[in-house]
Amino acid sequence: MNPREDNVWIPDDTYYCKLIGRLVDTMAGKSPGPFPNCDWRFNEFPNPAAHALHVTCVELMALAVPGKDVGNALLNVVLKSQPLVPRENITAWMNAIGLVITALPEPYWIVLHDRIVSVMGSPALTSETEWAGYPFALLDFTACHQSYSEMNCSYVLALAHAVWHHSSIGQLSLIPKFLSETLKPVVQTEFQLLYVYHLVGPFLQRFQQERTRCMLEIGVAFYEMLQAVDQHCQHLSYMDPICDFLYHIKYMYTGDSVKEQVEKIIMTLRPAMKLRLRFITHSSKIETSSAAATVASTSSSSTPQPPTSSLSSSSAVASPSSAQHAHTPI
Repeated sequence: MNPREDNVWIPDDTYYCKLIGRLVDTMAGKSPGPFPNCDWRFNEFPNPAAHALHVTCVELMALAVPGKDVGNALLNVVLKSQPLVPRENITAWMNAIGLVITALPEPYWIVLHDRIVSVMGSPALTSETEWAGYPFALLDFTACHQSYSEMNCSYVLALAHAVWHHSSIGQLSLIPKFLSETLKPVVQTEFQLLYVYHLVGPFLQRFQQERTRCMLEIGVAFYEMLQAVDQHCQHLSYMDPICDFLYHIKYMYTGDSVKEQVEKIIMTLRPAMKLRLRFITHSSKIETSSAAATVASTSSSSTPQPPTSSLSSSSAVASPSSAQHAHTPI
């Protein structure tokens, strides 16, 4: 046996941090740069950053380490607390990781899906109790990072956006299958649903332009997840933002292309949700009024009030003005 095979070098976290740091410094134009400057007009690479990216990918593929382990190590550069990663420049490091991991073969970047599934099962998203803060603020990576209040779910969310932003449409085409086969069975709480909407929402425009079929599949998957959450949760606190997002998808991306599948799902939802989504299904006035009456009777039975206030509250629910949703960003 070759003696070299007995002592296989396994790189540690410091190696991957220095490797990504070299690419970050090159893209930032740090002088003197890690790579010598030359006349790029007659070179194989158009600029130092392209050269550094190519060299980094070749070096990673030459390691005697499985691609899955290399991919996880690259993600850990920012997901774990690393002393070599400057906190004030974390987004540049995420961008560099996105460039590297999407330029590598599938076994290297598919591990991101496993990280997302792991976050979906974390107590922060599986708990049915309300978060201490506004959930949309907690999913804002920039604000949380600057205030030193970031959570693992916000880090994974930002890193997934960085990776998918640099992905080709062929790589992004796996997202609908990932949603329907992997994430949909996991989503049971309202926080998990909001997290999925945050995760995929920024890429809907690209799906519509480059893969319309994938856009339609994602639209149906969103409603199927909502159906699972509606059946599992006793109370929904963010119905209006969820409905705003679904209306945005309908009028901006899908139209009536998924109307048949969506109508069947919406008819199984709770009356309050059906009332809010009635313009997607184009339900009749009879169905709308019956849903409004059900919502009014439920609210009046749960909270005893004088007859006059009960009538006013039920009329407010049935009035068209109450159907207007607050445009809360998702």
